[in-house]
Amino acid sequence: MHDVFGGPNATAIPVTKILDNNTFYGGLFVADDPLTLGPERDSKPVGNGRGTYTFPSQNDFVLEMVYNLGFTHGEYNGSSLCLLGPISPTSTVNEMAVVGGTGVFRFASGYAVAKRIVLDFKALLVVRELNVYVSHY
Repeated sequence: MHDVFGGPNATAIPVTKILDNNTFYGGLFVADDPLTLGPERDSKPVGNGRGTYTFPSQNDFVLEMVYNLGFTHGEYNGSSLCLLGPISPTSTVNEMAVVGGTGVFRFASGYAVAKRIVLDFKALLVVRELNVYVSHY
């Protein structure tokens, strides 16, 4: 999952004014991130991660993700998973709930572990490895 928060190739952009530069409180971002097999930007694409990031805390640097993993290649082409949960940008590992899905993931439940691979403040880039554990009917 490749998040680029600025520049000409931004994949996550702010849609509200940030009220506090220390916590990003009040910030709302919309994301359309490439999902690839590996951490390199030119790695084989598997889909897109689309959703919103909000910064709901006045005291902590944490964001709430509502995020859909839409698969466009491979055996899961046309299916999606919906993730929901908090992410701390400074943590190396975060966990989110899988709250549903479509296609082969219809009625999915489980969790996703997001492990930060790259955090580059200069390039405004965050790359996370997502491992998703689901059960579905």
